Amino acid sequence: MKFIAIQDWGIRLDVHIAFDDKTETSGMKPVELEIGDDFKTRGIVKTKLTKLKQEYCLISVPKLDAKVTKALHEHVKQLYRYTYLCGIEIGTNSLTEELPIYENVSKILVKGKSALELNDLDTFLSQYYLNLTTLLICSPINGEATSKLLEVGRVHLSYSDQCGISFLSKFNGQQINLFGAVLTEKELNEFIRKWMKSEGYLNLEFVTIYLSRESVLNRDLIIDQLEIESFDEKKRPGWYQSDIPLFMMKTNRLDFSRDDCFDVIRESDGKRASVLPTPSSFTFLVWN
Repeated sequence: MKFIAIQDWGIRLDVHIAFDDKTETSGMKPVELEIGDDFKTRGIVKTKLTKLKQEYCLISVPKLDAKVTKALHEHVKQLYRYTYLCGIEIGTNSLTEELPIYENVSKILVKGKSALELNDLDTFLSQYYLNLTTLLICSPINGEATSKLLEVGRVHLSYSDQCGISFLSKFNGQQINLFGAVLTEKELNEFIRKWMKSEGYLNLEFVTIYLSRESVLNRDLIIDQLEIESFDEKKRPGWYQSDIPLFMMKTNRLDFSRDDCFDVIRESDGKRASVLPTPSSFTFLVWN
């Protein structure tokens, strides 16, 4: 099912039209539909209620394929005449199918219960969306991170598992969030050391990692043989407010004045980063 909906920041989704490919007519006669300038089909039109008691128009068509989706997109674009950058949501099973190409896309959300093959995603992005700034993957993943994925500025992996540390070790972007990650203190120690030595992560601004349930971090092992500094309010703020929302994900205000937080300095330019490790999470912030 596909929707035409309006959503402002912090406001619930307001659904207006939904398209489905169910063929049951329930005694209703199909009507001819024109979508945009060049597409015609036949479908059943009726009104429905959402769980929030919103009334919307449900249109059932014989086949909900790329042609319908593209025509719908072009029709809405003509109605609203938008030129802003937008985001699209794609199912994991759809990446290898024929899909319409959308314009002005800066964000992509990939979601599904089946595992996402990273090579399929790389092929899809390389063909159509070379200037992507934000990528969210809310499905299990298989494979190694490719060069195209590593160039995206902001990346979120909901089920990073053991792929998370491989992604992080090669990441060239600004912000990365890893959920359900499986990694060790030694790997995080090496990540910090590489940043301090300017051996990688020159564009990095922010890292958030939430570990899998079976993983537990030891702060002392993370800082082993690293030159660190304690919090000093004269050198940097104690709090940080993330101001880069990923789709509709909430931003967080983080406390970097805690006793378990420490700072590291990049040798090449004196840039300061704060590290906040807990038994179940790891946060890394580069101050401007």
